[in-house]
Amino acid sequence: MNVVNLSLKAMLVGLAIHGWQARKYDRKISAEIAEQHAATADAGRFNKHLLPGDAGSYEAVHKKGRELRTFYYEKTLPWSKDGQRILPTANYETFSEGVRKFKREYALLAEDFIREYPILKEDARVLLNGMYNDMDYPTAEEMHAKFSVEIETLPLPSAADFRVTLADAEVARIQREIEARLQQEVAKANKDLWNRLRNAVDNMVNRLGNPESKFHDTLVRNLEDLVELIPNLNLTGDQDLEAVRAKVEEVLVVHAPQTLRDDSVLRARVAAQAKEISNLMDAYM
Repeated sequence: MNVVNLSLKAMLVGLAIHGWQARKYDRKISAEIAEQHAATADAGRFNKHLLPGDAGSYEAVHKKGRELRTFYYEKTLPWSKDGQRILPTANYETFSEGVRKFKREYALLAEDFIREYPILKEDARVLLNGMYNDMDYPTAEEMHAKFSVEIETLPLPSAADFRVTLADAEVARIQREIEARLQQEVAKANKDLWNRLRNAVDNMVNRLGNPESKFHDTLVRNLEDLVELIPNLNLTGDQDLEAVRAKVEEVLVVHAPQTLRDDSVLRARVAAQAKEISNLMDAYM
């Protein structure tokens, strides 16, 4: 596995989704509750909801943020504990187009919430009664700055980029350590792909293998999407992974979900084929 070449085939991306959280720790109420129950002051924390439970516009913008984060994880591979993930250049256009779409939708939903915010704030005044504190709420103008989406793009590091004024032997040692760490991170990314495919196949085994089990269309559609995505994420060119992916494409995602529901014989056959593929993956994982 040539990690130097991988730096030409992938980049690192980081995602930050900012949004206002309508929860607030109330120190005064927490102290009152502790005193009421003769407990120590640090026995618990009371967090109050700052908006009514039916604040649909608030929930909508945060739901869109969660959808964006799911998209981010689906289209990239794990890299480091710092939060960045690997984005293969083969998947760059799809990723960028998707992020732009999510950012637009997130911004529009944030505007919807901010327009409704003064009304929700007044409803909260009634709901919270004595617990209401105007200082807990940003102004409408301040709220605009609370919602944003940021994407950070960085080059995939390479041990060859390491340059310091040390003895040649020491530089070589450090470069070997960097190279080993890069190898580990890439191997982890590759394993993530195998796990995604294995989980989707095993899910099909479990659902289709039980004739009484109901399943949603997403059982097939999600596997179909993954089969289409893997070639763009398989940045190491893992031929075993590609062979298994091709097998899944050939036998598991060629039937419509409703056809599998209507034809019990076909359903049992596809479940058996899925089990065979799952067993095959044991040799590679």
